[in-house]
Parts: sequence; structure tokens; C-alpha cells
Amino acid sequence: MKSGSAVEARPFGRLVSLDVFRGATIAAMLLVNNAGDWKHVYGPLRHADWHGCTFTDLIFPFFLFIVGVAIVFSLGRQQEKGTDRSSVVAAITRRALILVALGMLLNLLGLFLLPWSESFRPLGVLQRIGICYFAAALLTLYGSPRGLAVCFVILLAGYWALMHFAHVPGHGPGDLTREGNLASAIDTRVLGRHCYEFDAETGLGHEPEGLLSTVPAIATVLSGCLAGFWLRRKDVGGGTKAAAMIGAGAVLIGAALVWNQWFPLNKNLWTSSYVLFSSGWALVALGACYWMVDVRGWRWWTTPFVVYGMNAITAYVGVAVVAYLTIGIKIPKEGAEPVFLKTWLYNHAYAPVFGQISPYLASAAYGFTYVLLFCAIMWALYRRRIFLKV
Repeated sequence: MKSGSAVEARPFGRLVSLDVFRGATIAAMLLVNNAGDWKHVYGPLRHADWHGCTFTDLIFPFFLFIVGVAIVFSLGRQQEKGTDRSSVVAAITRRALILVALGMLLNLLGLFLLPWSESFRPLGVLQRIGICYFAAALLTLYGSPRGLAVCFVILLAGYWALMHFAHVPGHGPGDLTREGNLASAIDTRVLGRHCYEFDAETGLGHEPEGLLSTVPAIATVLSGCLAGFWLRRKDVGGGTKAAAMIGAGAVLIGAALVWNQWFPLNKNLWTSSYVLFSSGWALVALGACYWMVDVRGWRWWTTPFVVYGMNAITAYVGVAVVAYLTIGIKIPKEGAEPVFLKTWLYNHAYAPVFGQISPYLASAAYGFTYVLLFCAIMWALYRRRIFLKV
């Protein structure tokens, strides 16, 4: 075995394909979150305007799915060690609270640095991860795979019923528009101007990581938990595991496309069909990755993704802080208003070079710089075996 390979360097007992999948997901998240020019973004790197699903719309649910797989492996190791259940609950609670707190701190930083921020946003990506992790981990700790499957169905069916039958004042039941849906109505009532989007004139708000839509997001994590139980089985061969995951993913994708006719794919609302669709693709992706990396042993290409996967939250938080700083810091400009550091960098280093080919390429190249820069940073941490966990 070559020194420094992904196989040799991983901690004992880790599923390498899961680290690879997590690392690829985080790298994609950094790319799509940091466009150089938001007016010039390739279609697949944009979120769907409302209904529909792009490549970018799959990234966050992929990460939640991965959280679910990791929960099963983590709890399995704790069970094998004989760790007291109350200690496990305490560790789950601590991790969830740290994730929520990190998300709030990032939003607080954004409130001070981003010129368009007018009010504190209490919810966000890390907050949703923390809440969903907490709920799914407790269900997994006290439940069984069959029980998780039942919960998965109940959460998706219950959310569909609420969104379809509950009456929204001024809009009635079943309205899935941005202004008239139940999830946004609840977020507007509870959070008001603290929503991610808020129109002061109409008093309407929308929160993509909102309160009610977190319910089906928990189901996304549970789908990962079910995949984790399948991967931990010792009575099934690796090739069979991979094939079954890919097959199950295809079934979920098909079911989602059928349900899409009545309950459209929508990331903003995290609709039940969207959960099936994104979880289906996550199963296909992880199944293929598992077959290549852990079954066939094709690991020569995995190290850049492993180093990201081993410090995923660190990379996400680090990039967010740097991105905020590039907008919060202004560069003086003679005879004119100061410009954001991001604008200065983009206009001097990216637009003149890549913009000659395409402004879309220049915008993507800016985001890809974050991916490369933090890959180098995560690689340095990895070589020193520094893994910053929450």
C-alpha cells in the first residue's frame, strides 16, 4: 500500500466511500454557493426558481442523507463499545446544539458584514442539519430499521396532507405558490422579518430552511439511516449491497416523478416528492461510489474528496467566513466609491482572463477557486491528522 493513500490514512473502520461522497458533496456546495457573478451562473449551478430540481438542488439533501448514514455507523460503534445510552443522548444533544450555534454565529457575522442584511436570521443550513440530526439520531437510537421506515412514510404523507388540506388565510388549502403555501405562512407568522426573504410591503416571508419544511427534511436523514443499516449488514455481499441501493434509488426516483404530478418537486418547500427524488439519487450515487471504492477498491482518485469529507463542517464554515469577509471588506477606489473585495478580485483576476471566453466561465472559476483553496487547507489538516469534529 502506498504511503499517504486514502485507504491507509483513514481511521480504522470508516467507510471510505461515505467520506468520498461527503467530500464531493461539500466541494459541490462550495462551488454553487460562491459564484463570482450571480447574473452569470450556469443553469445546473442555479437553484430552480420554485418548482423543479436542478443539480444544485440535490446537494443539500445529499448532505442530510449522508448525515443519516453516518448516524447508523456512529451509533453502531457506540453500541459495540457498550457506551451507556444516556451518554449517547448527551453526545447527540451536544452535537446538535453546536451545529445550531455555529449556524447562528455565521448568520450573525453575515448580519454585520453583508450590506443587504437588515435583520438576524435564526434559521439556516447548519441549523437544519443540527435539528434533523438530533431527531433522526434519537429515532435511530431508540427505534429499529422497520420503525424508521414507518416514520419515513408518516412524515412524508403527513407533510403532504398538511400542505394539501390545511387552510391558509387568503389562499385556501393546497396552494403551493410562494405567497400562499402553508409552510411560508407559518414561517411568516412565527419569524416575520427574520425570514430569509421578507417583503415589508406585503408582510409576506419565506424561509427555505423553515419550521414546517424541516419535518420532511428529517425524513431525508432517515432515508440515509436506512441505507446505513443496509450497509452495516454482514450477511450481504458488497456487490449485492451496491446493486440493491442503486435499484432502490431508481424506484424512489420513479415514485417521485409520479408524485410530482400532484405534489411538485420543490426544494424551497422540501416537498415529499422532492425527498423521494433526492434520496433516490443519493442512493444511486452512494451505491455507485460504494461499489467503486469499497467493493472494487478503486481508490487512486479518492484522496481529494476524502480530505474534504473528513473535515466537511470545517470547510463549510471556513468558506462561509471568507466569503462574508470578501463582501464586508471594501477596497478604496480613487475618485469613486470603495468596492467590495470580492468585486475587486473578480474584476482584476477572473473577468479579464476567463471572461474573454465566457462570463459564465469566469463566474464559475471564481467559485472553483474556493474549492481548490480549501482543498489545500483540508489536505494540510488531513496530513497532520487534524479532524475538527462537532
